[in-house]
Amino acid sequence: MINKSSYNLSFTVRASKINKAGKAPIEVCVSLGDERVVFSTGKVVAIESWNKDKQCVRGVGPEAVVLNEFLKNMRVRIYEEELKLVKHGFAVTATLLRDSLMNKVELVKEETILGIFKKHNELQYQQIGIGVSKGTYANSKQGLDLLEKFIHQYYNRKDFFLRELNRDFIEEFRIWLLKVHKLSHNGAVKILALLKKVINRAVANNKMAFNPFATFKLERQTTSPDFLTEDELRKIINFNSPLPRLERTRDMFLFACYTGLSYIDVKTLKAEHLERDSQGRMWIKKKRVKTGVLSRIPLLPGAKILLDKYAGGETLMPIYSDKEVNLYLKDIAILCKIDKHVTYHTARHTFASTVTLANNVSLIVVSKMLGHSNVRMTEHYAKLVDNCIAEEMDKLMGNYSEE
Repeated sequence: MINKSSYNLSFTVRASKINKAGKAPIEVCVSLGDERVVFSTGKVVAIESWNKDKQCVRGVGPEAVVLNEFLKNMRVRIYEEELKLVKHGFAVTATLLRDSLMNKVELVKEETILGIFKKHNELQYQQIGIGVSKGTYANSKQGLDLLEKFIHQYYNRKDFFLRELNRDFIEEFRIWLLKVHKLSHNGAVKILALLKKVINRAVANNKMAFNPFATFKLERQTTSPDFLTEDELRKIINFNSPLPRLERTRDMFLFACYTGLSYIDVKTLKAEHLERDSQGRMWIKKKRVKTGVLSRIPLLPGAKILLDKYAGGETLMPIYSDKEVNLYLKDIAILCKIDKHVTYHTARHTFASTVTLANNVSLIVVSKMLGHSNVRMTEHYAKLVDNCIAEEMDKLMGNYSEE
């Protein structure tokens, strides 16, 4: 925010623009940090009548009195414009102060949180495929929808001005996400992180004088994703059912266990994503829908058998909706006596841990196959495998303990 101690205001005469009457324009200069803005006051004065040191017109004649009163009033106007901008939530700059003084009303129009969130999403939409994935845009769209519902349900309002946002607003939104919308802690953090990104951009663009996230910490909870052990995976491989929906769901799940592909990546898998290398090996080479990062996965025999089984269909693998497949997997887990919360994404975790890392495939290779942007994203799977080994060894220790 601008104040008297942070900016300099001065009046000067532009001697290089003397008119035919021998008078030069009086200009006002506003300096703030590295920014310096100079603009005309609309008044002129004879060069010899200007007092450079005192920044006023010499003498007590009528013209001098009128001009000096004008300059005095202009200082007051600039101060009043500053107060108006601050009141409307703007981070005042020299340029913004000049524009406000010149009655460029469109520049001082109050902006709202939903308005700038929509602009953020519109820019993201234009960048889909050139740095922004469809999944990222979908997340931003969800964040905007939830914020809009919160403002309507909690405050019975259509929107909020940026200047109205504070830490309490963020805290109330967080509680609403948890209690009303029933999001998990990390789910709420994900939405709040989107809001923080939008607000940070508004602050950077001088649309807000204060960042309500300045003292609000976003901390994700460390979670351990479920994955199937080798014995549990074997149970599903050996599972048979006369019900077509369970057979197809099992095959969909196993295909993801053999490839590490997420639900949306299996759903969008096409023949063009399958390649055979010079050694005759089949590969899946496909950009992840969520991130746009390329996954390169050698096709394991089990995955090849499943592709052959469903060859000739409309899709490479049978596809149910994500809700249906997770519902059917719940039934399969019960029938296989697997006491875990098994979802389709469990297959991706199982590929990363039981199928690859537990069989000494390197962390870097697994990271490439999963389409992770860096190895750090893959490291927690290695820790899961270590924990699982430790638990099994603890059980074994009991059998060989000294009595």
